[in-house]
Amino acid sequence: MGTIALVVLGVVHLNLYARENYDQIPTIGPLFLADVILAWLIALTIVLLRALWIRRYAALAGVLLCIGTLGGYVVALVHPLFGFEEPGISYSGGIAIAAEITGAACLGWYALKAGGNGN
Repeated sequence: MGTIALVVLGVVHLNLYARENYDQIPTIGPLFLADVILAWLIALTIVLLRALWIRRYAALAGVLLCIGTLGGYVVALVHPLFGFEEPGISYSGGIAIAAEITGAACLGWYALKAGGNGN
Protein backbone atom coordinates (compact mmCIF):
# COMPACT_ATOMS: atom_id res chain seq x y z
CA MET A 1 0.00 0.00 0.00
CA GLY A 2 2.89 2.38 0.74
CA THR A 3 4.34 1.97 -2.74
CA ILE A 4 0.92 2.64 -4.27
CA ALA A 5 0.70 5.81 -2.17
CA LEU A 6 4.09 6.90 -3.55
CA VAL A 7 2.92 6.30 -7.12
CA VAL A 8 -0.27 8.30 -6.45
CA LEU A 9 1.79 11.08 -4.89
CA GLY A 10 3.94 11.17 -8.02
CA VAL A 11 0.92 11.21 -10.34
CA VAL A 12 -0.71 14.11 -8.48
CA HIS A 13 2.48 16.16 -8.52
CA LEU A 14 3.16 15.36 -12.17
CA ASN A 15 -0.36 16.50 -13.07
CA LEU A 16 0.12 19.75 -11.17
CA TYR A 17 3.56 20.25 -12.71
CA ALA A 18 2.65 19.47 -16.31
CA ARG A 19 -1.03 20.39 -16.62
CA GLU A 20 -1.67 22.99 -13.92
CA ASN A 21 1.33 25.22 -14.76
CA TYR A 22 3.30 24.54 -11.59
CA ASP A 23 6.31 24.16 -13.88
CA GLN A 24 6.17 27.96 -14.23
CA ILE A 25 6.56 28.58 -10.49
CA PRO A 26 10.20 29.30 -9.55
CA THR A 27 11.67 26.83 -7.05
CA ILE A 28 8.30 25.13 -6.41
CA GLY A 29 8.08 23.78 -9.98
CA PRO A 30 11.43 21.98 -9.86
CA LEU A 31 10.59 20.69 -6.36
CA PHE A 32 7.35 19.18 -7.72
CA LEU A 33 9.29 17.47 -10.49
CA ALA A 34 11.85 16.18 -7.98
CA ASP A 35 8.98 14.86 -5.85
CA VAL A 36 7.63 12.91 -8.85
CA ILE A 37 11.01 11.39 -9.67
CA LEU A 38 11.88 10.52 -6.07
CA ALA A 39 8.46 9.03 -5.29
CA TRP A 40 8.59 6.76 -8.32
CA LEU A 41 12.24 5.76 -7.81
CA ILE A 42 11.59 4.85 -4.19
CA ALA A 43 8.49 2.85 -5.13
CA LEU A 44 10.41 0.98 -7.84
CA THR A 45 13.27 0.26 -5.44
CA ILE A 46 10.91 -1.25 -2.88
CA VAL A 47 9.10 -3.36 -5.47
CA LEU A 48 12.00 -4.53 -7.63
CA LEU A 49 14.96 -5.06 -5.31
CA ARG A 50 15.20 -8.26 -3.31
CA ALA A 51 17.62 -7.22 -0.57
CA LEU A 52 15.50 -6.56 2.50
CA TRP A 53 17.90 -4.00 3.96
CA ILE A 54 17.75 -1.92 0.76
CA ARG A 55 13.96 -2.05 0.76
CA ARG A 56 13.93 -1.04 4.42
CA TYR A 57 16.04 2.06 3.76
CA ALA A 58 14.00 2.86 0.66
CA ALA A 59 10.85 2.66 2.81
CA LEU A 60 12.44 5.05 5.32
CA ALA A 61 13.29 7.40 2.43
CA GLY A 62 9.66 7.16 1.36
CA VAL A 63 8.51 8.10 4.87
CA LEU A 64 10.77 11.15 4.82
CA LEU A 65 9.56 12.13 1.35
CA CYS A 66 5.90 11.84 2.38
CA ILE A 67 6.40 13.79 5.61
CA GLY A 68 8.51 16.45 3.91
CA THR A 69 6.03 16.88 1.08
CA LEU A 70 3.10 17.11 3.48
CA GLY A 71 5.04 19.57 5.63
CA GLY A 72 5.79 21.76 2.64
CA TYR A 73 2.14 21.72 1.63
CA VAL A 74 0.97 22.72 5.12
CA VAL A 75 3.52 25.54 5.26
CA ALA A 76 2.43 26.80 1.82
CA LEU A 77 -1.19 26.83 3.01
CA VAL A 78 -0.48 29.26 5.85
CA HIS A 79 2.68 31.11 4.83
CA PRO A 80 4.50 31.70 1.54
CA LEU A 81 7.03 28.97 0.79
CA PHE A 82 9.75 30.18 -1.60
CA GLY A 83 7.37 33.00 -2.48
CA PHE A 84 4.44 30.68 -3.26
CA GLU A 85 1.30 30.34 -1.16
CA GLU A 86 -1.36 27.69 -1.77
CA PRO A 87 -4.81 29.28 -2.07
CA GLY A 88 -6.48 26.37 -0.26
CA ILE A 89 -6.89 22.61 -0.29
CA SER A 90 -7.96 21.54 -3.76
CA TYR A 91 -9.21 18.18 -4.99
CA SER A 92 -5.68 17.18 -5.99
CA GLY A 93 -4.40 18.54 -2.68
CA GLY A 94 -6.78 16.25 -0.81
CA ILE A 95 -5.58 13.25 -2.79
CA ALA A 96 -1.95 14.23 -2.14
CA ILE A 97 -2.60 14.61 1.60
CA ALA A 98 -4.24 11.18 1.73
CA ALA A 99 -1.34 9.64 -0.23
CA GLU A 100 1.26 11.31 2.00
CA ILE A 101 -0.37 10.16 5.24
CA THR A 102 -1.00 6.65 3.90
CA GLY A 103 2.51 6.40 2.48
CA ALA A 104 4.19 7.58 5.68
CA ALA A 105 2.14 5.19 7.83
CA CYS A 106 2.47 2.12 5.61
CA LEU A 107 6.12 2.61 4.71
CA GLY A 108 6.98 3.37 8.34
CA TRP A 109 5.28 0.17 9.45
CA TYR A 110 7.08 -1.78 6.71
CA ALA A 111 10.47 -0.36 7.70
CA LEU A 112 9.89 -1.28 11.34
CA LYS A 113 8.68 -4.76 10.42
CA ALA A 114 11.61 -5.34 8.04
CA GLY A 115 14.04 -4.12 10.72
CA GLY A 116 12.71 -6.67 13.19
CA ASN A 117 13.90 -9.58 11.05
CA GLY A 118 17.56 -8.97 11.81
CA ASN A 119 18.34 -8.03 8.23
